[in-house]
Amino acid sequence: MSLLAILFSYDTVTGERQKGTLRLVISNSVSRVNILLGKWIGGMISLLIPFILSLLTGAIYISINPSIQWDGSAWIEFCLLIAASITFITLFYLLGLGISTFSRYSSTSILTCLFLWVLLILVIPNMCPFISAQLYRIPSVNKIERQTNRLQGIERDELGRKFSREVREQFRQKYSTLFSEFESMQYGGLWGRCTPANRKATQQRAAADPEFKAMMNAFREQLNQAWSKANRIQGEKADKLRKDLTTKAAAQTKLAKSIACVSPYANFVYLATDLTGTGLRSLNYFEQVKSEYGKLFWPYLNKKVKDAMEKDPTYDAESFLDVSDRPRFMFKEESLRGKLNAVLPYWGILVLFNVVFFVSAFAGFMRYDVR
Repeated sequence: MSLLAILFSYDTVTGERQKGTLRLVISNSVSRVNILLGKWIGGMISLLIPFILSLLTGAIYISINPSIQWDGSAWIEFCLLIAASITFITLFYLLGLGISTFSRYSSTSILTCLFLWVLLILVIPNMCPFISAQLYRIPSVNKIERQTNRLQGIERDELGRKFSREVREQFRQKYSTLFSEFESMQYGGLWGRCTPANRKATQQRAAADPEFKAMMNAFREQLNQAWSKANRIQGEKADKLRKDLTTKAAAQTKLAKSIACVSPYANFVYLATDLTGTGLRSLNYFEQVKSEYGKLFWPYLNKKVKDAMEKDPTYDAESFLDVSDRPRFMFKEESLRGKLNAVLPYWGILVLFNVVFFVSAFAGFMRYDVR
């Protein structure tokens, strides 16, 4: 539609000058202001009638299709999107009209209009990410991923084993023979793993000896704490790297979006996608909702594991855990007010483009030589 708007308006003034009709119109008592407004309003009506009819056809299909269920908020977003589209189309019609008022020939006008259209629609939006990447450099994602994998893999295991050895040494000194018996029963399988027979023997021994059971539970509790400590330390290091990358990537993205705002097309894309919940903002909103859900789910899961270990001394990572009563994830889209507040700056820039192009067309037409 932006290209059609330019094709409708590039010769509105130059075309009539070349045909000689503009001189005849100006020779009458009609003011130049009324002529310019008439060209603008008439051209936009010609453009928008088929555009609105096609959208109404789509709206009718949506309303009668039983598989598409839109609520009131969706219909409001649809109407706002139409209004934003009209703002965008009008902008390019005024651009073509303005170029026409500064050109003497239609051939010059169409070449200038097409050059500006390619620049504003194709070149600037696609170049902005590359410009932003050069102006604001960030670490490689693959590099950060390798570092975090090492922190939460090899280095975490090394630190966990270190803490585990310290816990075992403490229990060896405190319980001596009793702990040695537990170790032989628990880790006496192939490769030092607990076999079903070991697990059953340990369970029987714990049922028969309260002291053995208390020592075993205390050991497992401290061993879990040791591994949790290792996970926490290495996780904090990895989270720091990820957070730093996320912060820098967000700053780079913000810079790219700011540069791209010199293009009407970029503003329209940000407006349309944020308004309809299909852009980067909706992704960030989903991440926030997911994070809130994690604050409910992970404490629930940790409590489930702890309760299972208290009920069954032989519980390990391979044991079955019933989580059927877990909190469910329910996603609800951002409110219309929140979306509208986010897109108003982009819409304002589109309106500003309209004002600038109209003023340019007005200034050019007031001084235009009709001869």
